[in-house]
Amino acid sequence: MLTRIALSCARRRGAVLLAILLVSCLMAYGASQVRQTTDYKKFLSPEQPSVRVTLLVAEEFQGMAFETVLVEGENLLRAEALRRILYLENFFLSSPSLENRVVGCLSYADLLLQHLPQVRELLQDPSNDPLVESMVMEAYLAFSSNPQASAQLAGSLTPDLRAGKMVVYLNSSLPKEELLEAVEVMEERVKGVEGLNLGLAGSYSMERDIGRVMSRDNRVLMPATVLFIILLLFLTFRRLSDVGRCLVVVGLSALWTMGVMGLTGSDFTSLHVALVPISMVAGIDYSLYLLSRYYEERKRGKGVEEALGTSAGKVGGAVFMCFLTTMIGFLSFSISDLPPVRTLGQFAALAVGFAFLLTMTLLPALVRRKEVGRGGREGGVSRGLASLGRGIARHRGPILAVLAASLALSALVAPRVGSTMSFDLLLPSGAGSLQTQHRLEELFGGQNQLFVLVQGDFLQPRALQQLLEFENGVRADPRVQGLVGGSYSVADAVLVFSGYLPPTREEVVGVLENLRESNPGLLPPLSGDRTLVTFSVLGRTDRDFKRVTEAVRDHVENFSSQLVSLRMDGEPAVGGAPAVISDLFSRVLPNMVKTTVLALVACLFVLILLFRSPLLGALTLLPVGMVVMWELGTFYLLGWSLDVFTLGSFSLMIGMGIDYSVQLSSRLREELGKNGSPEEVVSRTAGSIGRAVLASAVTMGGGFLILSLSRMPAMTRFGELVALVIFYAFLAALFFLPSALTLRSGRKRG
Repeated sequence: MLTRIALSCARRRGAVLLAILLVSCLMAYGASQVRQTTDYKKFLSPEQPSVRVTLLVAEEFQGMAFETVLVEGENLLRAEALRRILYLENFFLSSPSLENRVVGCLSYADLLLQHLPQVRELLQDPSNDPLVESMVMEAYLAFSSNPQASAQLAGSLTPDLRAGKMVVYLNSSLPKEELLEAVEVMEERVKGVEGLNLGLAGSYSMERDIGRVMSRDNRVLMPATVLFIILLLFLTFRRLSDVGRCLVVVGLSALWTMGVMGLTGSDFTSLHVALVPISMVAGIDYSLYLLSRYYEERKRGKGVEEALGTSAGKVGGAVFMCFLTTMIGFLSFSISDLPPVRTLGQFAALAVGFAFLLTMTLLPALVRRKEVGRGGREGGVSRGLASLGRGIARHRGPILAVLAASLALSALVAPRVGSTMSFDLLLPSGAGSLQTQHRLEELFGGQNQLFVLVQGDFLQPRALQQLLEFENGVRADPRVQGLVGGSYSVADAVLVFSGYLPPTREEVVGVLENLRESNPGLLPPLSGDRTLVTFSVLGRTDRDFKRVTEAVRDHVENFSSQLVSLRMDGEPAVGGAPAVISDLFSRVLPNMVKTTVLALVACLFVLILLFRSPLLGALTLLPVGMVVMWELGTFYLLGWSLDVFTLGSFSLMIGMGIDYSVQLSSRLREELGKNGSPEEVVSRTAGSIGRAVLASAVTMGGGFLILSLSRMPAMTRFGELVALVIFYAFLAALFFLPSALTLRSGRKRG
């Protein structure tokens, strides 16, 4: 079948090239429509309660998106410092470029001046500065003596008065693009304030910086990958025409993959940056095997069509097995609970399918009849591999023992590998938003907000009392000590502003109206019969977020009230970044195990079916299983943890690393059918296909190692890790399969 396809495409090259050109034009348009996103919520299914609550709150309450301005100076209670802060706040609230984008501001100055409205007028005349500073200091001392008020102020102003913050609330119902534009305007204004050191941090400023890093990486990584592949191809075939043919195949594979992504409206997340090297190295893999065997047959004196037919028949079958097992490895991602992981697997499988299709159709159409080629000639690499193969066959017993020992050690330490998540993985250390975020965390603790959606008649005095008891219960929970910096709700706002909880609903409404008129920035989110209880989470990793989220959910489970509910669809209505990230990473290890096991089982079934031998299929798959354990052992030795990026390396390795095992097993089985000792069989195998397998491993590993050029720490680690496991897969296949298959063959003969 494959022979007929290859020969037919070689004879009808004009029609093949025209068809591929037409498809490529469509895919080029699709690639231009690809949408890039860095929204962490894209990593979870909307079916997750935390995501549903977070999305509902973002739509219902305009001010749930916010940016934080860090303010540092000698004394932030000085009149000039207050004047600059209030000017900046007024700009955010009144600038036409920020209209309907900024819905509120709350700074340490607003907290201190909520009962001193006259100070804002006095600040207009610098001669009033001594009076202003006296009044503000008096207000500061009064706040410090009130436990409820001082806790709130401590989250906005340090005790030495040298650092404070302003929270700028954004209209979260607007499109993300508009909010990113607003952040740009805010950043420019922050830079222009004199006399104070200001910095901007928040989800949108970080998303903007991550987007910039991704755009830079895409501009750098693709050309670097192409240059590396060109070099390896030239060293392998020593002819520019062969380099061009292979590049056309891999280039179109990548273009078609991105084209389908754009045409289907799929999001391109930071995880999908790996699609480019996957698309390119997969195509190179298949092209290397087919062209190497083609030139090997041409060297023996065969004509073009006969050489193509033999190559497609012999190598094509092994390439087909590689294609199927690789596709299965990637498609195993489809059972993941994480949407970007699912789409990465689906598009990676599609890239492999395009690479196989183009290798078996376009590549034969591009072969020239007069070229004999140099790729098949014997050289130092082939002789060296043949000698290595002979040595492996002679010492197969000790080699198998060493492999078994390394596997056992890796299995012992694998359960100790954990998972983690931090924005530090996504941004380079020099990013302004990340530096400001670190400084904020150093001064005030973590800046993430976890919230509980409250529904019902929460303005009843009894409901306010119940919310305060709920907040106090969470803050007193031993599990969250040092992880929750404070909480805020409508009950806190009423209590701080009036000094007590009013006895009637009407009085509560009156207090909130007065607060809305005098200082709306102090109002908690309110929308009809819904409001929020917000907790400031000081932790930075997914483990911290998990502890806080679990504690809050437990308190919601135990909360009982006839007036208000803290649930949505029967589940605790807990949302915000800590809850979403906690849910995301609670699925990292289960997803890894699930996808890895499925990929191994499916690949085993395919190998048994195609080799028509359960034992040969199992032996071919075993090196891949070994690499899974070696990878976990490497994680333990290096002190690494699993994250969204490294999670994908396991199924990637199964999908791509199995190629070496399939190629070596196929050629070993072919050589075992001929005469010769085990040493001669392995020597012939390594000397013939070993060069192509080595070139494939170097190309594939190098293609991923180029990801280490990324400015994103997680992507750098991902590239280095995948390159390492590809090297593991090559070594495992090279040392295990000849040892195991010749040992089995020798026992049969004995």
